[in-house]
Amino acid sequence: MEKWATRHDFVLSEKEFFSKLREEFSDYMRRIFPDFELVSEEEISLGLIELVEKSGLPVISLDHVYFQSKLNFEIARLADEYGNDRGLGRRGNTLPLIKQVRKLKMSGVREAVLVDDVVFSGALIERVVEVLSKIGISVPLIIAGIGINEGINRINGSREIRCVHTYNSVIDEVCERDFYPGVPLSGRLLIGNDNIGIPYILPFGKPDGWASIPSDQTKNFSRFCIQQTITLFDEIAESSGKPVLCQDLGRKVLRLPTDSTPYTDVLRKIL
Repeated sequence: MEKWATRHDFVLSEKEFFSKLREEFSDYMRRIFPDFELVSEEEISLGLIELVEKSGLPVISLDHVYFQSKLNFEIARLADEYGNDRGLGRRGNTLPLIKQVRKLKMSGVREAVLVDDVVFSGALIERVVEVLSKIGISVPLIIAGIGINEGINRINGSREIRCVHTYNSVIDEVCERDFYPGVPLSGRLLIGNDNIGIPYILPFGKPDGWASIPSDQTKNFSRFCIQQTITLFDEIAESSGKPVLCQDLGRKVLRLPTDSTPYTDVLRKIL
């Protein structure tokens, strides 16, 4: 959120505030999933940097939040306003995928390491590798922040993969931003829009289908996440000396105003 805050002249709180917020979130999640783990963005990013440096190859990044590089392939999960999966498309405010592919082809790179935050099933990586192969870029190595054995085994059959963290199996893996409506890149991208997100909580998205939250707990979980989001943006407002308005959000939220209404006023009405 640092880039967003700087761009809109907001002040973020000290790290202690975010640590407390994450601790509260982790405690709640462990009541649902006793083996829940929260892996910090910093831990993933630093680990990716170390692994990339050892590779010695040019980099194509699939997620600039965790690893920034000159070459990127910006892909996002898309959904319609009813929460139906609409496949993959470009991330908000990026070039159409065909133009991104053309740019990669013109880069002159013929061998690269592909970097992503998570390898779950490995299906997405395989599709991207196939696209890159068609434009003459080979990918001998995949580097990921988190790797699940299903995806690792799928990829290992044809190329090497190295991960910061590996897990034999998991119930699910979700970026924490997807549970905080309005933060940059939160939720699935609404198809046909550059910057409207569908967070993984009610009344916006599908916490059970998208994040494996038990169906009988989705309402309470969603209320908790909205309250956490209110706490977050109230704290930013207090630190900045001005409220965060709906029009200021790093990612607008499905069905919520995009005008000058104070954002936490809108969220409180949802509770």
